[in-house]
Order: sequence, then C-alpha cells, then structure tokens
Amino acid sequence: MKTLHRIFALAFLVLMVVLAGCTTDTAKEKVYDVKGKVVAVDQPNKKVTLDHDEIPGHMKAMTNMPFDVENAKLLEGIKVGDQVHGKLRVKGGTSVFTELMKH
Repeated sequence: MKTLHRIFALAFLVLMVVLAGCTTDTAKEKVYDVKGKVVAVDQPNKKVTLDHDEIPGHMKAMTNMPFDVENAKLLEGIKVGDQVHGKLRVKGGTSVFTELMKH
C-alpha cells in the first residue's frame, strides 16, 4: 500500500512540474498602443505612472497605473503632466514599455 501511495505521489509531482513548465514557455507576446497622461516618472527605477486610455483587448482605462519601461532613456524629457503614447509589450504576467514619446 505504501508503494502505491509513493507511485501516485511521484506521478503527481512529475505532472505538476511538467504543467508548470508549459504555462510559462507558451505565453504569447502581444504589443499594444497606449495613450495617456504622465502622473509620475521614476527614471532610476525605469518606471512611469500613467492615467491611460483604454488599451483595447488588454485593459480598461485606468488612473495612476505604474508601468515598467525597457530603458531609462525612454523617460528622458518626459515629465508629469505630459501627454504620451507608446508601445506596451505584454508577455505572461509582465508588461513593459518598449517605446514612449510625448504627443
């Protein structure tokens, strides 16, 4: 009886490891156009906070939404109150601006 329990436990563990690996590797990357107003800029930590319009197919309009940016240089010249637009890359549970410009 103990052997049977061990076999089932091992089979379950192997199945969980295989399924966990499948979910992260198969996430598809999508890129969305985003427009909004800058609420905060944190260049050292590569973050920008926006009051953004709806991102069709991704999320409704939000206020005070923080985003990561791919490169701190994207934030050069951008300040609170600026209207901006850019490209947001989403893959799995992460999102990052790859382009960000003033209107």
